[in-house]
Amino acid sequence: MADEKKPMTRGWLRVVITIVCCILALLGGGMIFQALASLKEKPQQSEVEEKVYKVDVFETEQIPLGEVISGFGTSRAYREVVLSAEVGGRVVEKHPSLKPGANVVASQVEVDSQGRTRPTPQSLPLVRIDPETYKQRVAQASGRIAEIDAELKVLAEQEANNERLIKKAAADVEVYQSEYQRIEDLGKRGVISKTELTTARLELERYKQSVLNLDNETRLFPVRRLQLERKRATAVSDLETAQLDLARTEIRPPFSGALSEVMVEVGQNLRPGDPLVKLLDLDVIEVPVPLALGDYEKVAALLKAGDNPTVTLARNTTSPGQWTGIIERVSPQADESTRTVEVYIRVENADQPIPLLPGTFVNARIQGPVIPSAIAIPRDCITDGMVYVADDGRAVKRRIVRGRTLQSLVLIDEGLEAGDQVILTNLDILDDRAKVDVQQIRTLADELELMEVPLVVPKVAEQKRVPEDGASQ
Repeated sequence: MADEKKPMTRGWLRVVITIVCCILALLGGGMIFQALASLKEKPQQSEVEEKVYKVDVFETEQIPLGEVISGFGTSRAYREVVLSAEVGGRVVEKHPSLKPGANVVASQVEVDSQGRTRPTPQSLPLVRIDPETYKQRVAQASGRIAEIDAELKVLAEQEANNERLIKKAAADVEVYQSEYQRIEDLGKRGVISKTELTTARLELERYKQSVLNLDNETRLFPVRRLQLERKRATAVSDLETAQLDLARTEIRPPFSGALSEVMVEVGQNLRPGDPLVKLLDLDVIEVPVPLALGDYEKVAALLKAGDNPTVTLARNTTSPGQWTGIIERVSPQADESTRTVEVYIRVENADQPIPLLPGTFVNARIQGPVIPSAIAIPRDCITDGMVYVADDGRAVKRRIVRGRTLQSLVLIDEGLEAGDQVILTNLDILDDRAKVDVQQIRTLADELELMEVPLVVPKVAEQKRVPEDGASQ
């Protein structure tokens, strides 16, 4: 038994010695590490610096802004007419310059004593129709008038003669009446027979009947004169019609302009209504532009106030304005299919550096109502109804009340004042009161230059404009 316990005791002893050696080794290593660590110099501690964000800002301005209403339209001639034949016949002559694109000058108009207008032949007619048939009609009507005038003259002479005959017959009746009284007295005394008395009475009645016949004939003269005068009035009307048809054989332009189409040739037989040429007046050009109902109401309010809005016209939305005009009138009804209302722009070509031709597609920029004392900022700097304002080197979050949106700008009703610097960049990493360093200051003029078609422009405060109605676009 004693021999068995000795090996077991030696084993435990070795385990204890091993553990003790390990503990001593660990303690020794720790002491050595601490000694070495004590020899290392401690690092210098630095203060944590606050991060500074570099930002661009937009400096607000409180100024009147004129709204610009944009639309598109196609120009057309203010006056455009297709001249047609008013009488039939063969074309015997046409103007030597009767070709598309040629300019023609209108004849002056004179007024005759009866108030009728007639063109003065100061320029060659565009087209001449064979006038011989119409000259004959004029001659025939003139001949009928001359015949009726002669009949009226004869009737007047007959009436004068009849008046003289009546006077003579009346005098004869008076003379014979006295003679009859004498014969009647003789008959009462029995000097003459009853046959002679009867003959005298019949002779007196014949004289009286002659006066009555002449008087009846006199009463018919006014009726005959009225008939002849009516015939003459008809003949005069026929003459005027014939003269008018004769004048219509020469087709003259009603106004000066340019020919866009020519549809007639010499030798062609025309019927009334056949088209001859298409004439355009290029002095004044009109551009119909359809607008949404909201924009139409603004333009209509300006027109009602007596202010014709000015319009700048360009070839497209990115090109600068090339022509200017004014809104002259608006359509009285809306287009139910497009829900738009047309406004009509008048362009005086004489005032333009380059004439505006009919058929040109243009972008119209209409000067709308003035928004008084407006503050506008880029809409990209607004986040959840808040903006950051650079104030004394800090980004200060501020709540705003936004108004209308005008393309890339937003009108601010409350929350900002003129001169505030609204932060434009690094909005996704900024915090309230973060330190900022302003790099670039942008203004409203800079923002307007970035727009293809600015919807607002700075305006003079005293310019006559109707205040906008507050409707949002």
